[in-house]
Amino acid sequence: MEIIKGVKLSSDFMVNLFLENMKRKLETVSPSPYPLKLTVVESRNVDAFATVGGYLYITTGLIELCENEDELAGVLSHEIAHIVKRHAAKRLEKEKYLNIGRIATVLLTMLVGDPKAKEAILTSGMGTIQSISLMYSREDETEADSLGSSVSEKAGYSCEGIADFLKRLRITGRDTGLPQYLLTHPYHEERISKMEIVCKKSETKRDKRDNFFYYIAKRAQIANHQSKRELLNLFLKKYGEDKMDISSAYGASLLLTIFGRKDEAIDILQSIDSQFKNLFLGEILFLSGNLNEAVEKLRNEESIYAKYILARSFEEKRDFDQARYLYTQLLPFADSFPEIFLRLGMVVGRSGNEAKGFEYLGKYYLAIGKESEARMYFEKALSKYGLESEEAKELSSLLKTLKKR
Repeated sequence: MEIIKGVKLSSDFMVNLFLENMKRKLETVSPSPYPLKLTVVESRNVDAFATVGGYLYITTGLIELCENEDELAGVLSHEIAHIVKRHAAKRLEKEKYLNIGRIATVLLTMLVGDPKAKEAILTSGMGTIQSISLMYSREDETEADSLGSSVSEKAGYSCEGIADFLKRLRITGRDTGLPQYLLTHPYHEERISKMEIVCKKSETKRDKRDNFFYYIAKRAQIANHQSKRELLNLFLKKYGEDKMDISSAYGASLLLTIFGRKDEAIDILQSIDSQFKNLFLGEILFLSGNLNEAVEKLRNEESIYAKYILARSFEEKRDFDQARYLYTQLLPFADSFPEIFLRLGMVVGRSGNEAKGFEYLGKYYLAIGKESEARMYFEKALSKYGLESEEAKELSSLLKTLKKR
């Protein structure tokens, strides 16, 4: 909770839902002692980490840097392995002066891009000596490499994903962006060599031209890039040089829509050969305010991404029953993408069920770390439900927990 209060959470529904799906695939084949909760942080810093209780964090900077989904899965698997092996918990037990607040301080420092902000966070929270204590040991990393690679492979990804990612960090020089005492992953050639020896070459054949990961990476790149116009020109140039570069065409269409050039965006998407063409067109139509056309384009699409855009379109059309039906189907993803709680709370409330609407709004604010707002909405829900209702009993218990914090 302390971590999410101090960072900018990604608001990109596709990025969040894609990562949640990947996490679930990995979680299914991992012996994690806890349910895993994944949070995507909007930051240009390249980082991912796990902390006690099954909490995973990954930055959009890391997503952008990955060349394929095997690398991304490798990073997540490695962090899941740290949770399975209780490395952070054991470090807490060993170093009695460390606590969750201090851990949150270090992790926040890793995520903040501005050097002055980093210095301020460290100065106010803890010193260098304590930061060193949070580093995993070499043995911890070796153990996480081994188990993580196994988890990746069992989930259908390449065993070598994490090794390939570490090599990419070396090549790009991105492994030197943080002070040495904040690096949780000591990148050694020995680690890479060990993983390459252990891993068998994956037989998985992926369509590099139309794999959904590449579109997710473009969305992360857009979130990270300060000059959107410069990035648009880059995407247009790449697509102009290679008409098979569909991900650049997609990135260009999103940016063209941001700049109000909807017709150009649609023209580009109409020209691509992709299994996701209707999804992409539906999103651009929604973003452009062509709600009826967006609904028609997405009505027969089954993906969770299409359902979210379709729900948003119905909500904008004030068809709250259809919107509520679709958002309810997406509720299992709300912990990783809290905006689903927000949207559902609004449409349920507008449909006449104020109590449930307030409850969902409370869950939204709790999920993003705003506890005072969460308490306010839970109390409103409590008064609407009536003190003797079953819903009220559950909310009363939750409110007592929040007040103790």
